[in-house]
Amino acid sequence: MTAGRRSALVVANDTYLDQRLSRLRAPATDAEQLAGVLRNAEIGGFEVEVSLNEPEHVVRRKVSSFFDDRSPDDLLLLHLSCHGVKDEDGRLYFATPDTEIGHLDATSLPADYVNRQMTKSRSRRIVLLLDCCYSGAFARGMMTRGDERMDIMERFDGRGRIVLTASSAMEYSFEGDQLAGQGKPSVFTSALVEGLATGEADRDGDGFVSVDELYDFAFDRVRAVTPSQTPGKWVFDVQGDLYLARSNRPPEPVDLLADLRGAISSPFTNVRLGAVEELAALLDDADSPRGAAARMALDDMAEHDPQRVVRGSAERASRPAEASPQPSPAPPAAPEQPTVVPPPPDTPAPAAEAEAAVAREPEHSPRPVAATEPRPPAWVPAAASIAAVGVLAAVPLPMLAEAPTSWNSFAVVTPFEAGLAALALLFAAGQIRRAQLATADAAGLFIVVGVLMGAAGIGLVKFSLEDVGAIGVVLGVLVVCGGVGAVVAGRACLSVSPRDRDLGPVEPVWLVSAMAGAGLATLALFIPYDGFSSYWTEVEEGASAEFIFEPAAVVGCLAFGMLSLSSRRRFATAVLISAGALTAVHYVGVVIAAWVAIGEEGEVRSAGWVGIAGGLLVAFAAWQMHQSLIRGGAGPGTT
Repeated sequence: MTAGRRSALVVANDTYLDQRLSRLRAPATDAEQLAGVLRNAEIGGFEVEVSLNEPEHVVRRKVSSFFDDRSPDDLLLLHLSCHGVKDEDGRLYFATPDTEIGHLDATSLPADYVNRQMTKSRSRRIVLLLDCCYSGAFARGMMTRGDERMDIMERFDGRGRIVLTASSAMEYSFEGDQLAGQGKPSVFTSALVEGLATGEADRDGDGFVSVDELYDFAFDRVRAVTPSQTPGKWVFDVQGDLYLARSNRPPEPVDLLADLRGAISSPFTNVRLGAVEELAALLDDADSPRGAAARMALDDMAEHDPQRVVRGSAERASRPAEASPQPSPAPPAAPEQPTVVPPPPDTPAPAAEAEAAVAREPEHSPRPVAATEPRPPAWVPAAASIAAVGVLAAVPLPMLAEAPTSWNSFAVVTPFEAGLAALALLFAAGQIRRAQLATADAAGLFIVVGVLMGAAGIGLVKFSLEDVGAIGVVLGVLVVCGGVGAVVAGRACLSVSPRDRDLGPVEPVWLVSAMAGAGLATLALFIPYDGFSSYWTEVEEGASAEFIFEPAAVVGCLAFGMLSLSSRRRFATAVLISAGALTAVHYVGVVIAAWVAIGEEGEVRSAGWVGIAGGLLVAFAAWQMHQSLIRGGAGPGTT
């Protein structure tokens, strides 16, 4: 566990002066029970402050003070149990006893205010628990949350925070059958309290309860009681797991040789002999629990194995260790840093370490991006795959034209460029299905491939009308459709990917390099690619204007990517990497066309080489920005 402070603020409001806000039964009881389990030194070890039915200005002051003057390692937990109300503009407010529906901004706690305090705090380990009924309308036995979305991604986006909600925006947060009578906790908060107090939320048996484990426990409990209610979880750029409590449940027994049991009991003699060798190797650390278990297994095989050769091998393997003097056990090494990591399945946790872990939190390596990354709509991978098939329609087109005209098509789009674009779409679609690709990265790739292949497809249609025929026109239209499909898939990914936070400046060397590469790609439009023409002169003449379609789209994509660096860094770098790579490949086709076919002399001038250099320079610089972004921890609210 880290050495930061552990603090909790529990805010609960169940009585309201405004008659339009119905009285809630649960918050007071929720506050008492949750505060008790968090304050318990044997479980949560938090410093806890409770705010019960206090006016708006007092709650604001306490929330501000709670997040102020913190260190990055402090673990902060804010629990809000009250009415949640949206105004006509869709802004969310948390009601206090003096809240007036007609003056929400002046008399309640705005969600934007809470978010601002979390953002200003130096802590990067914040947990927000929202057990609220939204809209405030009461209907026998339940508090409806209205028909509008809570927009958690937009309202509480930031670095180093996790938000848990009692239910999603379209469902009900149940409070009990009747309003009158003794209050009892809500299903959601009572599940949180139960999971922490009993230790049952410690699902992996490591002695600690993480936020993820607590959410999974509460989710199952809530769904079992109220199947129509679905708790929600949002994770924003949290490094590792956040552990809320120590479990008081005794650890489950672990089979220290579980990985070898199959070989030890195998019906095949050679496999059991191999198990003897593996067990013998474990005796090198005879003082470890796993070494002791290996000795017991060898003794058992030496006595009971049905084959003499195995019995003899097991007996010989155990003898050297028995004959050699046993060294005095060395004292346990002191930990290098005040960190307690839950023991692996094959090593039981020492009791002393468990006692020292109450006020500290285990540190783990960061989770993969996809673990907390918002998922795009389910149809996106299929749309990208279909788009890839459409893009592949450009591959056979050069074979439909007569030489040297067929080589001219390489200046529009080459078969290997179309094949590369299709493979990129298929690869990204597969990664999205396996949740191994960030939505911002997928959005950048899909949009760039779609725009460039769409422009190339339009060029193929013009080229085919003049030099190929109807079949070429149909193939060009298919390429255009594939490009449109890729753009639609990219737009869907972009709509769910959050904006980057705490970006910091782009390293000047890579920014300048990307701008230089974009400048080279633009310059390539105006200098000759063969002995006679440039793209610009082709447009003026009108004969081969289709050659400029994709290179002009490249310049647009590069400009769009550069402009997006300030707000969507991860998406922008994906745009620049994809556009740069396809630019370089495209200009290889231009060089081939100029060399083999275009112009009577087939002379290759500098435009092709300049375009290749510009594309590679942009892609390399953007890749360095992308890696720096990942290493620095900025980016979408993902873990």
